[in-house]
Amino acid sequence: MKILVTGGAGFIGNHLSNKLKKLGHEVLIVDFSKKLLQKPNLSNDFDFYGFNLSEYKNFNKLPKDIDVIYHIAAQTSGYTGLIDPDKDIDWNIKGTLNICRFAKENKIKKIIYTSSMSVYGNGDFKKETDKVNPISHYGISKFCGELYLKQYKEYSIDYTIFRLFNVYGFGQDLENLNQGMVSIYLAQSLKSDTIEVKGSLNRYRNFIYIDDVVNALILGLDNKTKNQTYNICTSTKTTVKELLDSIFKAHNKTFKIKNIGQYEGDQNGCTGNNEKLKKLNWKPLVKLEEGIKLFYKSIVKKNHE
Repeated sequence: MKILVTGGAGFIGNHLSNKLKKLGHEVLIVDFSKKLLQKPNLSNDFDFYGFNLSEYKNFNKLPKDIDVIYHIAAQTSGYTGLIDPDKDIDWNIKGTLNICRFAKENKIKKIIYTSSMSVYGNGDFKKETDKVNPISHYGISKFCGELYLKQYKEYSIDYTIFRLFNVYGFGQDLENLNQGMVSIYLAQSLKSDTIEVKGSLNRYRNFIYIDDVVNALILGLDNKTKNQTYNICTSTKTTVKELLDSIFKAHNKTFKIKNIGQYEGDQNGCTGNNEKLKKLNWKPLVKLEEGIKLFYKSIVKKNHE
């Protein structure tokens, strides 16, 4: 199939693009920047289109004979959305609407969309059928994207929605300290003996390794997932303190912890139920402590190359 991956130069998008290519698909990438493609072990061998998804005129640059769109591109930081909500509107709402318009005009069969656990707000072991209650600009913008996909179903565009929980692993941007709890703390641990933590050490999440996420996203091509919503998460509730302990073990040392307060709209705790996705013979294979070690070793290896 001919597959377009938005955000394909980023963390999740590039891992997914590589997997799709290995499976024999023709992969096209659209992203605002090609610089994130310059990573060891991540291929640059894709047709690349560089533009902002919030401006529909840019879509004229794309070929029209696309079979499926993976819409990964997004503003993904809750904190950034708080201080500059226009970015959520431009990237997550306008961008998703424009993807839907492009699919309609070119009779594209399916859109596979990465939403977020942020649509749930706070809560434990949330099911896909549970009421959404976003408490951040970011969560609201991702749920808007879901609604657009469902609206465009009337134009014979199928969808699969994947609500991602806290994804981590090699390829995350260690320079961005506003997004990705694992990468934020791991990045600090590589430069300082003190790790700054926002909010309580008792806050909790589901953390899931990038390889497990990509294996789940590939299932979006299966007809069984048509017009369905799935959580991509583990079944393990992990506190910030437990996450930091795993980082300490990877280093084989401890660090000082400095609490710098919690920002408005940050979720105190959210975990998901993954039973629906497991019915498709998927399950997370990498436990947190193992995943942190893999992530840490990949950074050390890169720094010594």
